[in-house]
Amino acid sequence: MKIVFVCTGNTCRSPLAESIAKQLMPDFEIVSRGLMAQKGHPISPHSRELLRRHELPLPNGAQLFDAGDAEADLILTMTASHRQMIQAMYGPQVNVYALNDYVGEDLAVEDPYGGQYETYEQVFEQLTRMIEKLKSKLVTE
Repeated sequence: MKIVFVCTGNTCRSPLAESIAKQLMPDFEIVSRGLMAQKGHPISPHSRELLRRHELPLPNGAQLFDAGDAEADLILTMTASHRQMIQAMYGPQVNVYALNDYVGEDLAVEDPYGGQYETYEQVFEQLTRMIEKLKSKLVTE
């Protein structure tokens, strides 16, 4: 199963989600993309530090979401607006959900870009919790 995590620039949230998911769900093909990513742009320093502290793999540089990604088994976005953008670009048949909706949580994953390290830690904790729920959901399906 191929899962694509999507945010805006593919430098903060979706790379964190990719690394967490790769550790928690090693049997899945996991990638991350951005809807407005600058190809090859490095992940944010705070995201890099969080991944280092948790001994998680560093994703490759930023990648732009494209038509090939739209064919993934499951596309999980950080917000409902990201989901809507993908549906507008690729149609309603795309298997795309906001991550929080898919795992039954109320709050979307807000963008920590430009924020303090503590904000990134909160996003990391939120993503870890959501991806643990995602793993449970996919294993039972």
